[in-house]
Amino acid sequence: MAKTGAKSGEFGGESFRRLSVADKFKKVFSNFRNNLIVIFVVIVIIDLVSLINLGNIYNIYYEQNSQQGEIRITIQALAKYYLWAMNAVEADDRQEQLDGAQEKIDEMNAGLDTLSKVYKGDLSNAYAHIKDIDNADETLKELMNSGAAKEDIYAYYVSTVNEAIKVVVKDFKEIGLSAKAQAQKAYVTSIIMVIIMTIISLGVVIYALVYSRKARGALTNSILGPIGAISTAADDMAKGKLEVNIETDSEDELGKLANDLAESTTVIESIVKDIDETLRRMSGGDFSSGSRNEEIYIGDYEAIRNALSDISENLSSTLLEVKNSSSQVSQGATNMSQGASDLAEGATDQAAAVEELTASVNSITEQTKQLADVAERSKSMATSVRDNAETSARKMHLVTDAMTRITEASAEIEQVTNSIEAIAKQTSLLALNASIEAARAGETGKGFAVVADQIGKLADQSSEAAKNTHQLIADTMDEINNGNSVVAETTEALDAMRDSVEEITDMIVETGELAQQQAQSMDEIDKGIEMISNVVQNNSATAQESSAVSLELSEQSESLNNLIGQFTING
Repeated sequence: MAKTGAKSGEFGGESFRRLSVADKFKKVFSNFRNNLIVIFVVIVIIDLVSLINLGNIYNIYYEQNSQQGEIRITIQALAKYYLWAMNAVEADDRQEQLDGAQEKIDEMNAGLDTLSKVYKGDLSNAYAHIKDIDNADETLKELMNSGAAKEDIYAYYVSTVNEAIKVVVKDFKEIGLSAKAQAQKAYVTSIIMVIIMTIISLGVVIYALVYSRKARGALTNSILGPIGAISTAADDMAKGKLEVNIETDSEDELGKLANDLAESTTVIESIVKDIDETLRRMSGGDFSSGSRNEEIYIGDYEAIRNALSDISENLSSTLLEVKNSSSQVSQGATNMSQGASDLAEGATDQAAAVEELTASVNSITEQTKQLADVAERSKSMATSVRDNAETSARKMHLVTDAMTRITEASAEIEQVTNSIEAIAKQTSLLALNASIEAARAGETGKGFAVVADQIGKLADQSSEAAKNTHQLIADTMDEINNGNSVVAETTEALDAMRDSVEEITDMIVETGELAQQQAQSMDEIDKGIEMISNVVQNNSATAQESSAVSLELSEQSESLNNLIGQFTING
């Protein structure tokens, strides 16, 4: 990861890293502005030095050279005026030349005064030697005005005036050399100053460039460093990587942003890991609780925590209801099995009673036929028939009671079957709800979806078995109703037979005809008893089938309980 700030120096200290981005820019550009001001001041100083040197060269050294050059010209003109004066024939011409010579002497003094303003050397000798020329000029004028010989005048001029002029020329030659030396020195000084100021300027420029480079590096590292680290972290997060490490020692807004992003990724990583752990626990069947680290779900992440808690509570509640319903189905199956067993036992008792009734009816039929053949013995046998009739009546009442019990047992089975069908519908609805919750859970709910599907199939099978039981019970009830009708008719016939037997003594004459009618009635009774036997057999088969269905339903309920037992739920 990128590191912000230089290693050392102005931009590498702790104070610079602590500055905000705006303050960093302010500091860098403030120093850069100061550097520009220094460069500008140096350039102004160089310009001023150059202007001063140019001014000195023009105002001093150029003026020195000009003045001493003009004085030299004046000296040459002075010598010419003297020569012209000495060669003049007329007095006016000579005086004019002498006046010109005096004028040149005055010009030399004026020039020397001007030169003294710009010349830094000593001009006292020049003033004295010009004074000597002026004094010699007076003597020369006196000689000329006194009418002295030309030879004397010329000799004085050569020996005195000309020598004085030579001395002044020599003085100004020395002044020229001195002025030249001063100008040379000023030139060298100016060059040195320019070089020094140029070096200083170059140093300031180099410092400004180095400072700019360091400032650019510091700003780049302090800004692009965290931005690069943040960009790398963002790319990793975009690729699904949550374990990102953002290293930066910048303490400005970008550093804070990098730290905030690192903290955010840490929070997200913790939440994702907790969600993974929670879903793995749920996929393993543990719905006892949602997240076990609820304190990490802060802000908008509370919705995820609440969703996990809702999923856990809803699935736990659904499984608890399925478990309770399975227990109710199991209990209902047990009750149904018991009822089916009772129905089977009742059907067995009914079959035994029907067999006894059949034997009795056959005996009555045989006796009736014998009564038709031996009417003369009817009186003695009537008593026996009466007894048998009474016995048959009692047995038919027993058959009636057995049929009543069968009817009641069938009604109880009907109620149990209704309960099973209601439980099956509730179980199917719960299985549908569980399938919906499993679909919401996604991949982690696939295992529970299989269980919900099995529960739904078990509910459908239970409902189908209940419907079959309904149909069997309905058929049984129809057959029982028919049997009750036949039994009622048989009971009425036996009651009538008993009354007939009681009157048989008085009706012995009509015994033959009544015996024939009784034989016919007994045939019908035999058929009715055969029908009752068939119904009883059907009831027995139905009871056995109901018992088998109830056993299967009980086994499936036990299997459902075992499946639900694999889950950890509340309650």
